Parts: sequence; structure tokens; C-alpha cells
Amino acid sequence: MQSADRLNTSKTVHVPLILLVLASVSFLIAIFTARSASAQTVTIVDDEAPLLATSSAQASTLPSASPTNLPSPSPENRELTNLREKYRTDLSIYRTDERDYQVAKEQYNKLQTLASLEVAVQATRKVLISRTTVLQDYLGILKLMLNETSGIDVGEKTQLLQELDAAQARLKVHQQLVEQAIDRNLILNSVKDFNTISQDLTTVSYKSLSYLSYGRLQTVYDKTLVVRNEVAAQLEEREKNGLALGEKRRALDEIDRNLAATRDTLNKIHTGFVPVQGMQQPRFTSESFGQTVATLSQVYADLLRNLTFLREVIKP
Repeated sequence: MQSADRLNTSKTVHVPLILLVLASVSFLIAIFTARSASAQTVTIVDDEAPLLATSSAQASTLPSASPTNLPSPSPENRELTNLREKYRTDLSIYRTDERDYQVAKEQYNKLQTLASLEVAVQATRKVLISRTTVLQDYLGILKLMLNETSGIDVGEKTQLLQELDAAQARLKVHQQLVEQAIDRNLILNSVKDFNTISQDLTTVSYKSLSYLSYGRLQTVYDKTLVVRNEVAAQLEEREKNGLALGEKRRALDEIDRNLAATRDTLNKIHTGFVPVQGMQQPRFTSESFGQTVATLSQVYADLLRNLTFLREVIKP
């Protein structure tokens, strides 16, 4: 079998390498599809969690760190793997504390006694602490993922990591405030404190997810471009049939037009992330993230189609 491979030198010497790269690019696309196909959110901040503190607290919905949003970490990154596991554990604890809080609140509303009030206050404090722990885990996951994701401008990635650091530091201050809240009034103060930072936490979370989604497909695009150039070089070197070469050159021209359109779409998405002096600042919300994912889904389809075209071009 090996001798037969050595004899067949006209067209297949470099094709296996190209196929391998094509396979790796297809794998990257598959990861994007699996992670963005059904983005989900989880309400981490219950709109009634601040018991006896406010009657109209606004719910703050942060994007979930479930596998539907966050890609599985590489096997060698134990830190990210461990933090994801910790997040799941802490989220389970938070949900339990939230149920306990609901029970305590109902008991207080029913009994209206000092004893039931004390139980309700302690249950509220407990759920606020576990909420903060979950949010710290979540921001930590986003930081580690950003560090691992290529396809993002280095300066913008650095700035975003600094924003996540600042969010974690501010959340730590809030956590200390909650831990010191031993009565009803102090809990009220901690609830008010969280209301001042909840929007910033939501914004930096969706901003991070938007950059992560964009960066993954920018990486796929870059790799696809490398494959295209490799295929073109091999065609010029090894295709001896003039008619076949002309046909494949025209196919590459079509691929180039498609890739140029994909590049323009990616650039447009990226432009929407970057603030422009004198203009309205970019807003990162659940709605804007959904729009980004929808656009990137079309980018994915375009890249997949071009990979299919490239496979056709390298066929003998």
C-alpha cells in the first residue's frame, strides 16, 4: 500500500494535507453550530429575591453558562473544566436557596411573626450570597474562554478582560456587603447596591458572549482562507489539463467572491462592537446577542458551502 502511494505522485501528494485542514475547519464550524443552535438564558436574579426590601425590584436576566452558550473546554485546560463544574454546583445551590427563600417568604406572609421574619431575613441573605457566588463563577468562565479564543483583536480582548476584572472586583464588594447584612435594613442596602451594578453585569456578559461567538467564526474564516490559498497553489502546480485548470480557476473565483462577502459580514459585525467617537455607544443585550448569533449562523452556512466547493475543486 505504501509503494502504491509513492507511485501516485501526480495529484495526491498534498491532497491528504488539504483534506486534513478542511476536516479541522469543518470541526470548528461544527463546534460553533452545536453551541449556538439554541442559545438559552437563565434568570439568575429573581425579581422577588430581595424579600421585604422592595416591592418592584427588576429582574436581571444574565446569559446562561450552559453548554449551549459556552463551548466545551479543551481537555488540557483543567482550570476551565473545574470552574464549569463549580458553576454547575453553585447554580444548584442557588436554586435550592431560592426555593427555601420562597418558602420562608410565604411563611412570613402567612404568620406575620418575629420568628418567621427572622427566618425570612436569613433565607434572603443566604440566597443573595449564593447568587453572588454564581455570578463570580460565570464571569470567571467568560474570562477563561476569552483567553482561549482567537479571532479577536488583541487590544479589544485586553480591554474586555479588564472590564470583566472590574465587574468581578465590584461584585466582590457587593458580596462583602451581603455577608455583613445581618438585619432587614442591611439586606435592603445590599439589594439597592446590587441594583446599581446589575445592568453593568448584564452588559459585560453579553458583550463577552458576542465577542466569543464572533471570534470563533473569524478563526474559521481565517483557516478557510488558508485552505483556499493552499488549494490554489496545488492546482497551479499539479493540474496539467488546461480545460480542467480553467474550470477549477473559475470555481476558485466563485469561492473568492463568497469569501469576500463573508469577510464583509464579519467586518460589519465587528464594527458594531467598537465604539465610535461622537456616536451612540454599542449596546450589548439579549436582543443584540440574538441578532449577532443569527447573522453568524448565516456566516457559518456560507463557510460550510465554501468548504464543500473546495472539496470539489481538489477532486482529480
